[in-house]
Amino acid sequence: MWVCKNLINKAHDVTLISAKYSSTAKGEKELRSNLEIIETIEPSWEGSTAEEAHYLMYKELLEKEYGSGNGIVWDNTWHCFSYLSAKKFPKMKIIHTNHGTVEWQKVPVRQLRFPRYIGLSRLHAKYMSSCLGIPVRYVHHGIPLPLLDNTNSNNNNKNGDYLLSINRIVIEKGIEDSIDLAVKTKNAIKIAGDDTHVPDLSYVQMIRDKCQNTDGLAEYIGLVDNKTKAQLIKGCKAVIACPKPTWIEAFGLYAVEANAYGKPVLALANGGLNDIIVNQTNGFLAKTPQELQGYVDKVYECSPESCRDRVKKHFTDEIMTKNYLQIFERVMVDDSTFRW
Repeated sequence: MWVCKNLINKAHDVTLISAKYSSTAKGEKELRSNLEIIETIEPSWEGSTAEEAHYLMYKELLEKEYGSGNGIVWDNTWHCFSYLSAKKFPKMKIIHTNHGTVEWQKVPVRQLRFPRYIGLSRLHAKYMSSCLGIPVRYVHHGIPLPLLDNTNSNNNNKNGDYLLSINRIVIEKGIEDSIDLAVKTKNAIKIAGDDTHVPDLSYVQMIRDKCQNTDGLAEYIGLVDNKTKAQLIKGCKAVIACPKPTWIEAFGLYAVEANAYGKPVLALANGGLNDIIVNQTNGFLAKTPQELQGYVDKVYECSPESCRDRVKKHFTDEIMTKNYLQIFERVMVDDSTFRW
């Protein structure tokens, strides 16, 4: 969405296709003549079935407007059904950003000459490439930097008094390992994250029960809005994440969000976290939860300024937009180095 808004501000024509009620650009529609918003189905967790229904509602427009190669189709869905249109219209220029694990799509990825897959980090792209058997590039996520006043007003509490987990409450995120680490190091920890749109509610209940058995060290919060999330980050000493080694963390946006508020990140070296975190600068990476324990008392070596500076230099929404815009522009002129 940030790329979309920035492209609009740069006077590019943008057609945004989204599920119903999911577009945050609605307020700008009346003000921007270069923005068109098309909503399709209601949000759904039915996987490829829902995505196919979504695709069928904009398929005609996609093929009519972009089949001749006039413009870029930037697909951020899981299964990228727009590849079906690209097979029929070989001049169509598609960029597909995948945001997680790779499932075997029902669409002809390997049959396209230049599928142009994009991951979110170096290791995520490498993982995708190995699964799909095609070249994959990557573009890091980015976020708008919070206003300085918002972060500086909390500098008197910059050390915080608790660790914070702000991941979805799913087994891949290793929430229980973060709790165990906090208990072993006698640190308070708060557990926040989406516990509604999850595949296994029994895991959510297990985490709830685990928190209750920590003599008050762990507090379960669950799903929060963005304002509450920001307040939790501002009050913590560090954000912690222990993703399972059997899972790949495509990026780790929570780490960038923490750093943007001047907070370091304690994490296992998994996927995109390797691109984000530099030891003793904006957090600490470790190979195991046991190794990570040794870094808890060192989080104060990472200053709020160095944490925020890491985001400012590498992970802002403007940088992300610049990186995507370079790809879009080079693909439009059929630059041979942007055929992949």
